[in-house]
Amino acid sequence: MKNNAGAKPSVGSVHAVIQKSKLKTCIPVPAPPGKWGPDYHDSMLKKEPKNMRVMFLGDSITMYWQNLPEAENGGEIWDRYYKDIPAGNYGISGDKTEHILWRITEGRNLDGTDPEGIVLLAGINNLYQDDSPEDTAAGIGAIIQVLRKRLPRSKILLLAVFPSKQAVDDPMREKIKKVNAIIEKLADNRNIFFLDIGHVFLEKDGSMSKTIMRDYIHLSARGYVRWAEAMNPHLFELLKHEELKK
Repeated sequence: MKNNAGAKPSVGSVHAVIQKSKLKTCIPVPAPPGKWGPDYHDSMLKKEPKNMRVMFLGDSITMYWQNLPEAENGGEIWDRYYKDIPAGNYGISGDKTEHILWRITEGRNLDGTDPEGIVLLAGINNLYQDDSPEDTAAGIGAIIQVLRKRLPRSKILLLAVFPSKQAVDDPMREKIKKVNAIIEKLADNRNIFFLDIGHVFLEKDGSMSKTIMRDYIHLSARGYVRWAEAMNPHLFELLKHEELKK
């Protein structure tokens, strides 16, 4: 499933695919300077394996698959399931869709990579910063456009935005459902596959526990176990690698 790297479209030609949009969620911009950038971005590109077979792309929920001292994380689970594939973690805390778009265009996160699969989880930061569900979904769609253009042979596993907020009737829950209803339609079940595993993070009554989501948005170590166990059969079937199923 390897691409000819020399045949990949240029960043400029890919940017042309999305530059006509007037939605800020679809226009690539670098994340504002903060705790995780730009130094973290640069060190991430140096640290993560360029020969990754699976790329995890997203925000802090993806980022915390790593062993980071700041908070409880999924590092142990990552090492168990993904480290030896190898997989690469391209999650950066605080990133919205427009920031991820910048990273995979001008930020050149895709340069030198040729993953067989991409796990994409994005959008929650847009909703928390008052972008509408429709605009957030459009931004996710723009990310998919760029990934398909730059890495046409990579299979994309598009994850539904995970639930957030403790109360079942919190307005954020409804916004997330609206985003997921829209992005589900992006799947063609050939190159783009949609997976909603949000229910595994909730209690039977639909509420959320800090033992699974430590602050009602980020996962605990137990939450990462649930993510892996719910996703892995789909991811490994998608990649058709028998050795990964063992």
